[in-house]
Amino acid sequence: MTDEARLRWTARGARQRRPVNWAMNGGLGTERHADPLDDHIAELRACLPARAELLGGCDDPRPLSALESLALRLALPLTRIGGAGHEPWLEQPDAVRAHLRRFVQAAVGP
Repeated sequence: MTDEARLRWTARGARQRRPVNWAMNGGLGTERHADPLDDHIAELRACLPARAELLGGCDDPRPLSALESLALRLALPLTRIGGAGHEPWLEQPDAVRAHLRRFVQAAVGP
C-alpha cells in the first residue's frame, strides 16, 4: 500500500469512526513515552482468555518491536500480517480471515 493510499485510508477511517488524535500520536512518536501498558501487564494477562494471541500488520507505522515486546511480556504468540499496516483486518482481510480460521480451528479441534 502506498503512503498516499494509507493517508486516504486514515482520513476515511477518521471520518467513519473517530477522529485521529494527531497531537497525541505526534507526542508519543517524538517523545518516546513509556508504554502505557507497562504498569498493567499482570492485570491485562489476568483478563486474557486461556488461548489468545496478538496480531499486527508488518507495515504498521508504529514500531513492530513494541508489539513484539508486548507479546513477550504477555507470553503470547504474535502473528504478523504482511502488506498490512495499522488495520490489517481492513488492509489484508483475506490473510486475517485465513489466520483467524486456523486459530479457531486449533482452539476447538478438528
